[in-house]
Parts: sequence; structure tokens; C-alpha cells
Amino acid sequence: MKATIRLGRIFGIEVGINWSLILIAGLLTFELTNGTNDAAVWVTAGIAVVFFFASLLAHELSHSVIARRNGMEVKGITLWLLGGVAQLGGPMPSAGAEFRIAAAGPAMSVALAATFGVGGMAVYALGASELIVDAFVWLAFVNAILAVFNLIPAAPLDGGRILASIVWAVRKDQLKAELVATRAGQATGIAMIAAGVGGTLFQLPFVSLWTALIGMFVFRAASAERQYALNNGALGNRRVGDVMSPAPQTVRGWATIDAFLAEVAAGTAPRNACLPVERWEGGIAGVVTRDALMSVLSDRRSFTRIVDVMVALPLIATASPQERVLDVLARQSQSMVPCVLVFEADQLVGIITPEDVRRAAKAPEPSETTAIVDVGA
Repeated sequence: MKATIRLGRIFGIEVGINWSLILIAGLLTFELTNGTNDAAVWVTAGIAVVFFFASLLAHELSHSVIARRNGMEVKGITLWLLGGVAQLGGPMPSAGAEFRIAAAGPAMSVALAATFGVGGMAVYALGASELIVDAFVWLAFVNAILAVFNLIPAAPLDGGRILASIVWAVRKDQLKAELVATRAGQATGIAMIAAGVGGTLFQLPFVSLWTALIGMFVFRAASAERQYALNNGALGNRRVGDVMSPAPQTVRGWATIDAFLAEVAAGTAPRNACLPVERWEGGIAGVVTRDALMSVLSDRRSFTRIVDVMVALPLIATASPQERVLDVLARQSQSMVPCVLVFEADQLVGIITPEDVRRAAKAPEPSETTAIVDVGA
């Protein structure tokens, strides 16, 4: 999840928000006001929502601070529609470290729930208005819910990380632990989707389409983590240079789609699904897929250039030959095309396609690569 607006650094950690947070902020504020026109209610609700987002940030900062203390890189924190994401880099050091990092977030939420609860009792005793007391009670409640929900033993939730750390410690097998946690995450996501749809249709309490939306996120995130774990088990510490297809064929960005298709018919065009696109002045401008080219209407292909339908380079995952394949694949999941361009000294030297990854996963890992990476780890 990428940040749309940067907020700065806290404890040296980059913090940002995604545009979707603004949407949920408005919806939450409106829901808390119950549609009233009372200005005091709107102001109080808005302040309560800001404190709720601050609570989410504190939750993610707890993960991040403990992660750094355990030797992990923290790339940043992003708040978005469904909560917060702390982006950690590098492999998890140990089962104990994973447990500490995962438990830090819910522990912070529990502490915040208790703090707001005590604060609510204090302002009530001091004779504060019912509006202020209700705001404290709501903040205590949502932080408690946040803690309880995140403790569900299913990845990508914190409870799933805790489950994985326990299985890892008992079975001494990190891959097995991750597969157990992600399978639980997939099952939880499906259950939430079913409950949300059923609750909406049959007007059941406590479940709605919002439940289904969160379930979809849990299922997709668990599936992505499961695939990453399988790739990790298969690819280990292979480097991009060992996996990429070298010297990929390119296409001329200034050529029309009709001209390219004529080359295809003649058998002289590149056959790859992902095609790096050359600039007229030299260098690579982006990537075009065969599907994108074929999606252009036939009566427009004579004057539509390849560069007009390509995905520009800034929106594509790139790598150097020395990088770890798994780290690159994590970036590729955010890319607009299913491939990675490999550059060395600003020159295109290779490309990684899904077929390259599948082929590498089946091949034994070179022992010398493992040795080099073990030292780096």
C-alpha cells in the first residue's frame, strides 16, 4: 500500500497516508454524528476520528520500533482505508522476534483502550458533557476491537504472525509456520466474506458488506503472503542475475501497432508477452504487453503508436542483477505489468517474467549463491 501524502518522520520512520484514509475519515465522522446539524457534535466527532487514526499510527509504530530493535529494516508506515501497514524489510530474524514484533501492536491497542477508558471515567467524574464522555468511550471501544480483531490467529493479522512464530518455534520450520498461518488467513477471509454477504441479505447484527470487504482484503493478503512463502522456500536467496532472461528483445516505441502486427505476421517481432519499449532518443521508456496492443480497436491501430499504450517506466518494477529475487518480487506485486526490467549502469540487461520465476523455482539453488547471501544475512 503506497502513501499518497507524506506526513514526515516519527522516530526516524517515514509516515504517510493513502488517499483512501480521507474517504473513511469522512464516512466515520458522518456515522458518528448520525446526520445531525449540531456543530459541536461534528467537531467532537472529527476530533475523535483524528485520535482514532493516531491510535492506528501508534499501533503500527509499536510494530516498527520493536522490529528495528530486532535488527529489521523499517521502510515506512502507511495509513489507509482498512487500517495501517508497517513495511518491514528483510527476513524475520527468529521465531521469538516475530512473536515480539507481532504482539507489540495489539499490546499498544490494549493500552490505548485502557487509557481512553480511564480518561472517560475521569472526565465523567469532572462533570464533562455527555458528548465528550461518549467520545472517550468510543475511542476505548474501537481500540479494544482493534486489539481483539488483530489477535485472530490468521495471517496477515497480528494473531497470524503470533501463530506463525509459535509453529516456527515448535516445528523449527519457518516455511511450514508461514503456510499454516496463511492458510488460516485464507479460511478467515472466506468466512468473513460469507458472513458479510449473508448478514446483508438476512439483516444479521454485527456483520455487513464492510465485513465482506475486510474479508476480501484478508483473503487476498493471506494468498499473497502464502505465495511469497512458497517462493521463499523455492527460490531461497537467488539473485536477479541468476534468474533473469538476458538481453531481452525490445520494440520501437514510435512504431504503430499495425507495423508491429505486420512484424508478428512475418515472424520477425519479439514473442514475449512483456515487451520493453525503446525511446526514439535512446533508452527504455516503459513496457507494453501483447494484450494491451491487441485491446486497441482495429481501426485505430494504423495511427496509434506503441508508446501510446505502454506502461511508463516509473510504474514498472526494476532491479539490478545483484538484488535478491524475492525482494524484487515484493516490489513487482505493486507494478502495472507482470514482469521486472533489469538494469545495470542504466542499460537494460535482462527481464524477469513469471515463467523465469517458475523455472528458477524448480531448479536447485547454486551453493555459492547461498554462501554469499548467508554472509549478508
